Amino acid sequence: MGTAIAFRTVSKRYRDGTQALADATWTVEEGVAACLLGPRGAGKTTSIRLIEGVIRPTGGSVHVLGAAIGSQDFPYVRQRVGVVPQTTGMYADLTADEYISMAARLHGVQPQAAIETMGLAEHLHTRMLLLPAGLQRRLALAAALVADPDLLILDDPTYGLDTVTAQNLRHYVREAMRDRTTLLCTQSLAEAEALADHVVLMRAGRVVAEGTLTELRRRARPRLRLAARGEPQALVGELEGMERKVEATEGGVLVDVSDPQAEAPELLRRLLEAGIEVYECSTVPASIEELFPEELATLEEVE
Repeated sequence: MGTAIAFRTVSKRYRDGTQALADATWTVEEGVAACLLGPRGAGKTTSIRLIEGVIRPTGGSVHVLGAAIGSQDFPYVRQRVGVVPQTTGMYADLTADEYISMAARLHGVQPQAAIETMGLAEHLHTRMLLLPAGLQRRLALAAALVADPDLLILDDPTYGLDTVTAQNLRHYVREAMRDRTTLLCTQSLAEAEALADHVVLMRAGRVVAEGTLTELRRRARPRLRLAARGEPQALVGELEGMERKVEATEGGVLVDVSDPQAEAPELLRRLLEAGIEVYECSTVPASIEELFPEELATLEEVE
């Protein structure tokens, strides 16, 4: 399996002095559903513009499907990339059919497969301006899919949508992502968790962390969830007496531990000796919010 996208110590400074990217290094392997996750100003849109070849890096290198942007091979590679922008750029006077047909003609293909995948058949004669926001996004997805791209770029596809519309659109986003390399850019942790396998967490133009969500969570200390008979204050007091960091939760408590398997037996034994009847003990993995509180505090959730 090859590398679909490779950023190597990439920096980008605009003419007004804005530093959009600073030594950003990350990769996406072929066949992977990846995600650039970060708040506004993290460098996601600049990264997309670099991948499209619209702008050039100030420093470092960007390779897409094996070709460096700006190289002789890049124009051919660019034809294998489908992009769904955050703003759909609709032509108000065109019908959905005219728009998707125009996109298909640019690639010399037929649009029927993309129309069916995005469920647009009954909306083809509607002017784009009159389409609800969710259907406009589905039309943009269809336009990006007409040429069956090897790499699909999705720039905040559900941003600004209400909860129900966003959830419905995710079904179509999953269909678009199926069996192809995908880079999803989003401000929503929930969306990253629902759609991506591999995450690149960015903040202020820098890569903070990279890996699967499971790998990122493993970096944080896990906790034990304990529940006992009787008043919860008794359980809390006993644990605090053992100098444990305790957080009350519904129906029990969360206790910080370094190694759940090694520490749980001794912890339970001491609680039993103190007359605390524990009836539940389970490991709770750390959340990504706990691992990167500063980076994720400014994320805008779609849901």
